[in-house]
Amino acid sequence: MATKWDKFYPYVQPYVPGCPEVVIKAHIQEAAAEFCAKSEVWRFNIEPSYTSKNTADYEVDVPNRAILENIIYLKLDGATITPVAERYYAPTTNANGTLPTGTPVRYSLLEDTSIRFYPTPATKHTFTGVAVIKPSLSATGVEDFIFETHGRSIAAGAIAHISGIPSKEWSDPLLSELRQRDFDAAVCAAKGRDTRRVNMRVRPVSF
Repeated sequence: MATKWDKFYPYVQPYVPGCPEVVIKAHIQEAAAEFCAKSEVWRFNIEPSYTSKNTADYEVDVPNRAILENIIYLKLDGATITPVAERYYAPTTNANGTLPTGTPVRYSLLEDTSIRFYPTPATKHTFTGVAVIKPSLSATGVEDFIFETHGRSIAAGAIAHISGIPSKEWSDPLLSELRQRDFDAAVCAAKGRDTRRVNMRVRPVSF
């Protein structure tokens, strides 16, 4: 089940009188995506899947209206492999300019949709892991547990964004600063709880 965006309105509207609902909704969506990305509270299992010979890239099929944000860990044939930043990692090429094949020991996220293995798999391997996702801007709401546990914190982020808009009847730089501090502290607290495996939610998704 998902909680719709309008459920957040009572926690936002009193602080930004006169702000149109369409603006409030947009900033709640942005705050929710930012909160999930930074706190890593919304996770799902990458179900066991298989590599193919000479195929480096594998798309991750995330839930509808969600975006892949990060990989907590990825295992290949039961062994954890090392993440690298695709934009900075330049793997060694063969003499003919092709990428080498073999047993992957590294991986990167490719365009926030796929996993790329290094070196390119030369044969079949099994991989699985845990990933972090966030709601897209086209999402109609957030998972119930996110609203129930972190709804006020997401609302604080939305208030910070909206009250920081200049030259509006609801503009309030001091309120924006205070609510941004609340939001940032809540992100840190949520991630800290998750590190202690108290607040982890895992959602199974298949390729």
